[in-house]
Amino acid sequence: MEKNSMTYTAIFSFIITFILVFLLTLTYVGTKDRVSEYNKNYEISAILKAVGVEPKDEKIQEQFKSIFNLDLPVDKTMVGKIDGEDILVSKFSGKALWGTVTGIIAMEKNLKTIKGIDIISHNETPGLGGRIEDSWFLNQFKGETLNKNMIKVVQGSGSGNYNFDDGIIDGIVGATRTSKSIEVMINKKIKSLREEVGNE
Repeated sequence: MEKNSMTYTAIFSFIITFILVFLLTLTYVGTKDRVSEYNKNYEISAILKAVGVEPKDEKIQEQFKSIFNLDLPVDKTMVGKIDGEDILVSKFSGKALWGTVTGIIAMEKNLKTIKGIDIISHNETPGLGGRIEDSWFLNQFKGETLNKNMIKVVQGSGSGNYNFDDGIIDGIVGATRTSKSIEVMINKKIKSLREEVGNE
């Protein structure tokens, strides 16, 4: 068969493609359990951070179970206990500038104070909107008291507003759209939590 012929090129391309697809399939099958375990642990880690518990790598599932009495996170609102007090934990998500942001919010049972939040995934620009996962931004939510049952993200210094009684969060300089999107997502989730527990 002529190496320059169309038939040779087609057969050669088919064989190479088949080998690559076969190797990719083997890789997927061989690693899917590990990837699933990693994703599960990553979500548990985000939940623990939101409730104010430092995740311990080898014990995060035990830590999670001791708080929520569940083996794994569930999609509905979870109720846990921290220092004898009930907390509500729920996943939130919504559109930001470049895609969907998914995170965890933990609130005291009275739904007047945020225990904390953490970000699971996002597609925002590194160094700009991507700073929603920076500790200075997330730490502003820890113990933040709502103002009229909501929070407000304002454009400020970009270094954090640590007055936890005003419901105001300092937004990210240069990422107004992302900051406002976080405000909308969290307020929407707070509203749905209040409706869920009959505390409107």
